[in-house]
Amino acid sequence: MLGKPHACAALAAAARGEVLVFVDADVVLVPHAVAAAVALLRDRDRPLDLLCPWPRQVASGPLGRLVQPLLAWSWLTTLPLAVAERSGRGSMAVANGQFLLVEAAALARAGGWAAVSGAVLDDIGLARAVRAAGGRTGIADGSQVASCRMYATGAELRAGYRKSLWAAFGSPAGAVAVGAGLVLVYVLPALAALTGSRAGLLGYAAAVAGRVPAARWVTGPSGGGAVDALAHPVSVLALLGLLASSWAGRLRGTLSWKGRAL
Repeated sequence: MLGKPHACAALAAAARGEVLVFVDADVVLVPHAVAAAVALLRDRDRPLDLLCPWPRQVASGPLGRLVQPLLAWSWLTTLPLAVAERSGRGSMAVANGQFLLVEAAALARAGGWAAVSGAVLDDIGLARAVRAAGGRTGIADGSQVASCRMYATGAELRAGYRKSLWAAFGSPAGAVAVGAGLVLVYVLPALAALTGSRAGLLGYAAAVAGRVPAARWVTGPSGGGAVDALAHPVSVLALLGLLASSWAGRLRGTLSWKGRAL
C-alpha cells in the first residue's frame, strides 16, 4: 500500500465518527470549515457519501501560475457538474484529496482505503470506489474555507506532477489523444491569431474566456487570477511538457517522490 492510502487507512481504523475528514498537511482551514463541509455533505436536498470542497490553490512562481489553475479549469471545462453528481459512472467522478469528507459507512462499503492501496491518484480512485458501491460523490467550492500551497518552487511542482500525471489519462495512447486535442483547441488558434487570422483570434478569445472562471481557485503572492488566463496556450504547453516527462519516467521506471522510488 502506498504511503498516503496507508496513513488514511490507519486513521480511518482508529476513528469512531460517522463522518471522516481527511486534510492534507499543506492545507489551511478557516475555523468553521469542517462544520460547513459536513453540513453540505448531509444537505437534505442533495446528500452525498463523499464530498471534496476544492481549496484555493496558492501558486508560487511563473510555473505555478501557469499550471495550478488547470486543476480547477480541467473539470470546469470538461464536466457538467450537476450531471456528474447525479451520475453513478466512475468516469464522471471528480475528487481532490486535499480536503475530503466521507461517510464512514460508505467508505466501508467501498472497501476502505485498501480499495485504492496502489493508486497514485488515490482521491479519484476512492471516489470511483464509493460510486461503484452505490454511493454519491461530489465537489464544492471550498475556496473561501480552505487554501493549499502544494509547491513552493517550480522544481517542486515539476517533481510533484511528474510522479503522478501519467495516471491521469489511463495509457500512453490516451495521453497522446488528450495532448493532441489540447493543442488543436487551445494552442493552434493562438498561433493562428499571431498570423492575423480572425478565426484564430476568436478561438484564442474563447479559450481565455473559458479559463477565467478557474481564477477564483488560484491566488499567489506575485499576482495571478484572471490576468494569467491570457497565457492559457502557454499553460497548456507547460502541462503537456509535464505529461511527457511523467510518461517518460513511468516507462523507464525512474519515477520517485521525496527520495522514494515509485
